[in-house]
Amino acid sequence: MEETTEIQKTEQLPAEKPAEKPKKKKLSKKKIALIVAAALILVPLGSCVYGTLTYKPTLNGAAASMGEIRTTVSFSANVAGDGLEKYPIPETTEVEKVYFEVGDSVKAGDLIVKFDNSDAVDAYKKATINYETARLQLNETEKDYWDLKEDLDDCIEDIEFYKEKWKDYEDYETIGNTTDEDLIEANRLYNNYFSKWEAAKDQKEALEKQIPSADYIKIQQLNFELTKMTLDEAEDVYNNLPQDIYAQHDGVIETIGVTDYGTAAKGTVAVSILTSESNTVEFNIGRYDIGDIQVGQKATATIGGVEYPGTVTHIDSVAKDDSVRAEVTLDNPEGVVPGISAELDIETYLNENCLTIPIEASKTDRTGDYCYVARDNGDGTYRPEKVYITTGNSSLTSVEVLEGLNEGDIVITNPPANIENMTSASLILA
Repeated sequence: MEETTEIQKTEQLPAEKPAEKPKKKKLSKKKIALIVAAALILVPLGSCVYGTLTYKPTLNGAAASMGEIRTTVSFSANVAGDGLEKYPIPETTEVEKVYFEVGDSVKAGDLIVKFDNSDAVDAYKKATINYETARLQLNETEKDYWDLKEDLDDCIEDIEFYKEKWKDYEDYETIGNTTDEDLIEANRLYNNYFSKWEAAKDQKEALEKQIPSADYIKIQQLNFELTKMTLDEAEDVYNNLPQDIYAQHDGVIETIGVTDYGTAAKGTVAVSILTSESNTVEFNIGRYDIGDIQVGQKATATIGGVEYPGTVTHIDSVAKDDSVRAEVTLDNPEGVVPGISAELDIETYLNENCLTIPIEASKTDRTGDYCYVARDNGDGTYRPEKVYITTGNSSLTSVEVLEGLNEGDIVITNPPANIENMTSASLILA
C-alpha cells in the first residue's frame, strides 16, 4: 500500500493589524462661523470685565467753606405815579420839632422833621445792661453748681476713707500681742480718723445746702432768655430808628402826619412832598410770598439798568385781589421818573459768614438732608461716605449747613446714581 505521508502545514496567524489613526473631523462652515462670532463677543467682554474690576471712576468735589447766603424775592413794580415822596416811620419814636406846614414849598436839603430818639436809645442801653447782668449771674450760678458738686464728690470720698481707717483701729485692743504703747497709738489714730470722719460728714451737709437747686438754676435760665428777648426787641427798634427828615427834592408839602413833641407811630407817613420825582416804588405781594416780606428789609429797584437801593417801608394790612400792596422807599431817587416800571429784589435772608456747600451736593431722602463726603483712602484715591446734615437757607448756588460738616470737608458735587457702590475713586476739586 502506497504510504502517503501527510505534511501538516502550520497555520500562520496574520500579524495584528496596526491601529488606524483617528480621522480628523472637519468643521462645518456653520460651526466655524459660530466660533468666530463667540470669540468676537468674549474677547471684548473679558476686556470689559477686567476694565470694570480695575476702573477707578472720577468724582467732582468741592470743599465746605465759610461764605455768604443771601436769598431774595423778585417782583415787578412801578414807581409811584403821582410824584409824591413819602417818609414813613420805621419804628415808633418821639417827635421834637416839625418845621413846615401843609402847602409850604421846600427846597432839597431843608430839615422838615426832627426826632427825639433818646427814649429808644435809653431802652436799648438798659436792655443791654440787664442782659449782661443776667448772663453773668447765670454763668456764676452754673460755675458754683459744678464747683460745689466736685467738692461734694471729694467730701464723700473722704467720708468713706476716714470711716475705713477708724474702723481699722476700733477693735485694736482685742488683738493679741499688743503692748500698751501700741494701744495708746491705736487709740490716738482711732480718735483722729473718727474726728475727721465726723468733720467730713458736717462738711457734706453744708455743701449740700450750698448747691443751687434745679429750680433756682431754671429761674435764672428763664430770666436770661427773657432779657435776651427784650434786648433783641430793643436792638431791632434801635437799628430802625427814624433819622431826621430832609427834603430830597424841591416840592410842596402835601401831608404831615406828626406834631411837635408827639409820638410818631411805626408805619405812619410823617411827611409827603409833591415833587417832579418820586422815591416810592409800589408792588403787590402774592399769597405765596406774603410770609417772606417784612417792613425793614433791604431792597434794590432796577430802573432802566440803574440800581437804586431802598427799604421796605409799608405793607397794607388788607389784601385786595388776592395780593397785598406794599411800598419800598428809595434811598436816593434822583432821576427816577414817576410812573415808570421797575424790577424789585427784596432781601429776605442774609448770613455773611456761614458754612456752605454747593447746592448740587445737597440731597434729600426720607431721613433728611444729606451729602457725600470724600474720605481719603491714603493711596491717592477717595471713598464716598453718606453724611446726614442739617441745612438752613439756600441761594441759587449754595446751601447753608448748620450741623454735620466741618470747614474743609470735601463733598461730592452731582453724585452719580451708583456712588454708594464705590470704594475707590479719583477726585477733581472745583
